[in-house]
Amino acid sequence: MTEAEGKGGRGLEQFTLASFGDGDRGVSPPPSPFFSAILAAFQPAACDDAEEAWHSHVTQLMGDSDGSCAVYTFHVFSSLFKNIQKRFCFLTCDAASYLGDNLRGIGAKFVSSSQMLTSCSECPTLFVDAETLLSCGLLDKLKFSVLELQEYLDTYNSRKEATLAWLANCKATFAGGSRDGVITCQPGDSEEKQLELCQRLYKLHFQLLLLFQSYCKLIGQVHEVSSMPELLNMSRELSDLKRNLKEATAAIAADALYVEGAWPEPTFASTEAAIQSMLECLKGNELGRALRQIRECRSLWPNDIFGSSSDDEVQTLLNIYFRHQTLGQTGTYALVGSNQSLTEICARLMELNVEIRDMVRRARSYRVLTAFLPDSSVSGTSL
Repeated sequence: MTEAEGKGGRGLEQFTLASFGDGDRGVSPPPSPFFSAILAAFQPAACDDAEEAWHSHVTQLMGDSDGSCAVYTFHVFSSLFKNIQKRFCFLTCDAASYLGDNLRGIGAKFVSSSQMLTSCSECPTLFVDAETLLSCGLLDKLKFSVLELQEYLDTYNSRKEATLAWLANCKATFAGGSRDGVITCQPGDSEEKQLELCQRLYKLHFQLLLLFQSYCKLIGQVHEVSSMPELLNMSRELSDLKRNLKEATAAIAADALYVEGAWPEPTFASTEAAIQSMLECLKGNELGRALRQIRECRSLWPNDIFGSSSDDEVQTLLNIYFRHQTLGQTGTYALVGSNQSLTEICARLMELNVEIRDMVRRARSYRVLTAFLPDSSVSGTSL
């Protein structure tokens, strides 16, 4: 081992789980020679396009009769929502830069709303086995909720396209922002175009909030099983594992000595050998090594059971760990991510949306009023 490797390895040793695997569960099941085949048979196919993966999952879910597809709904939607958030934030900032001085306050509210949504509203993920979904009568409820999610998603995509089209219209009408990124002088009807852009952007923000709330509602319905005493709750165990994996990921990213592929890794002969090694790393608190192994496996078997390069590594490892721990068992679930924080985030986002709606309405009212004044070119108070 080189000096760089030694320092990097020692730097990750601190990220361990003090009670990993203890308390919530007794002895974990032994490695199964067919575990990778079980994963491959039931988990959704890896896809670089998150929306395409979601549509494929919804189609499979509608024909699901044993819950084997349904258990991955939360994993697939979390990946989709993360992808939507990134594009949504970029679109919001781009549109806000085309708002003039009189609408600068509205633009700031839009950016604030998008930042809150992207930084505070990570989708919680629910892990549950298929038999529990069936025995608790949750499969049909989940299918209905997914169809509802799809309706909100379709409406969001329609409003996104409308916003993009109008933004392109604005860009074609006035050349762009000033040095500070804000337009200060526009041609004749540009303010009306900006108000329409605000209206479309507001509808887009509100629709994304509805999509997020619908997912929170789905989480709440399935999380009701937590009140059943006969079920085993692995929420604490998986939450601890996720937190430590996140810290190990950050340590790898911050390590100036770390170079992708620089540390020697075994070349796995099969996916089963790779999964066994990852499970041993997770149970032995070698979290940095588990993260490096999944990166290697994604290069060896792209778009396979280890996911695609765009999938969250931590989420994939959590899924592999949970599926293995519940192999051949039923009555197990885990909620990773606070259900309580979702309610608080939704309430705050709703407040921001109401403020934005009122500001847009006042701006439109002022526009109508100044159109009938003798000197309508006089600038009004900035909103």
